[in-house]
Amino acid sequence: MTQKDFITYLQKSCHLDRQQCTMLLTALSRLMAKAGVEQIPVTLPGLGTFVSHKHPEYIKEDPATGQQTLYPPRITYRMQVEDAETGLDVLEKQLADSTKTPVDEVGHFLAALVKNILTILARGEEVEVKGIGTFRVINSNQGELQRVAYTPDEQMKELVNAPFSFFEPVAIR
Repeated sequence: MTQKDFITYLQKSCHLDRQQCTMLLTALSRLMAKAGVEQIPVTLPGLGTFVSHKHPEYIKEDPATGQQTLYPPRITYRMQVEDAETGLDVLEKQLADSTKTPVDEVGHFLAALVKNILTILARGEEVEVKGIGTFRVINSNQGELQRVAYTPDEQMKELVNAPFSFFEPVAIR
């Protein structure tokens, strides 16, 4: 499903206009990225909890040349599937404050966002949310178990790793 189609689908279910839906999605992605940098989990009930993990800098040696390179730290961002509702009120308030939108409208928006993602996934389609990432259903080898997989998009990866964006790998020996 394209981003444009997803926004149309979302705006109909949360009864907000396209501009407001787009603004809320953009603000949500920024809040999620900021939380990722600070390693604070963000839970969207019914979908999962988005968590980050900081990997420290490391040295890698090329076995052929003996050249050692120092690589900067990086942060990975992923989603753990769970039904916990921890922290939703905080997310709603932060999103409402950052967009000057009433908290109840933000609550409806977040509920519609999760509902729409899950509905589209149930139809067997992949959902790409610009600034956040792609959601898809993964079947187990036996074809019985299904889980929602999440891959952050490039924008999310860049925002989460912004503190390290000025560091480049450096040859040290």
